[in-house]
Amino acid sequence: MKMSITERQPFLTKHFAKLIRENKLVHAYLLSGAEGTGKIELAKWIAKGIFCLNSQNGVPCLKCSECNRIENNNHPDVVAIMPDGLSIKVEQIRYLKSEFNKSGVESDRKVFIIQDAQKMSIGAANSLLKFLEEPSGNITAFLLTSEPQKLLPTIISRCQEVEMQQLTSGQLEQELISEGISEKNSHILANLAQSVVEAKKINDNENFNKILATVNNWYRKLLRKDLLSFVMIQSKIIGLIQNKEDQNLVLQVIILTVRDTVLERFGLTEEIVFKENIDFIQQNTAQIANSKLVNGLNLVVESNRKLASNISMQNMLETLTLNLLDCYFK
Repeated sequence: MKMSITERQPFLTKHFAKLIRENKLVHAYLLSGAEGTGKIELAKWIAKGIFCLNSQNGVPCLKCSECNRIENNNHPDVVAIMPDGLSIKVEQIRYLKSEFNKSGVESDRKVFIIQDAQKMSIGAANSLLKFLEEPSGNITAFLLTSEPQKLLPTIISRCQEVEMQQLTSGQLEQELISEGISEKNSHILANLAQSVVEAKKINDNENFNKILATVNNWYRKLLRKDLLSFVMIQSKIIGLIQNKEDQNLVLQVIILTVRDTVLERFGLTEEIVFKENIDFIQQNTAQIANSKLVNGLNLVVESNRKLASNISMQNMLETLTLNLLDCYFK
């Protein structure tokens, strides 16, 4: 079941409920955060708190006709726009401004929501500035963005900035399960990605499950001191890498796999990503000193940094394999 906005953003919903209760909302907010953190949900939740027929201390009931109309984008005093194609155009902002100048249809309040505000054209952004500089009437505007650095500084300076809290790995895992992704993959993806959108993109990679299985097989051979682990880099792993994103994915999976070894050694089994490997790790690392396991993880993290300095992926992974064998078994 998908998490509610009060579960995803408990601090911000409490904060805005207090502002609604005390009638202290300002005229414009910039809600910034990664995809999946609940920007549009928060903006709608605040609008519901403003118009709700049964609001309790600024918290909307989510059941009345006003709340339902806002949820279904049918409330005449809550107006939202989003990019038309690749950008938000001047005509869309002019439409908003014409709405700004009207009285509320059913009350003296109006709420405006601009999704993906970073996609406003220069003309659209400049057109919006006048309202932000000289707000009129009982209006609250919400600008939503995942890339605030792409907004004009003059736009940002005229809004109160609100940064959305990132989902915890546990919250992200639950969101992915609610999207229909398997529990096993959701757990792995929640440790690889920072947002629902990023996680779903990784999950859609046709080689994702092959990468997981192949890296697991490679590390199991390595822990058995099997030199086929070196051969596997060229024969099995490199063929799964088609682009920079695949390179990064392979490295992140290797980091998590090697990290699990350290977590198991120090009894942090709840944090282990690939739990099916626990018994194997226990059996095959018993004679490896704690310091060597930690040094092995450091080697993997350092290899991730080296990739940025134009070392080929194959050379880096082959070198890493030999270094891990030396680290663990010499």
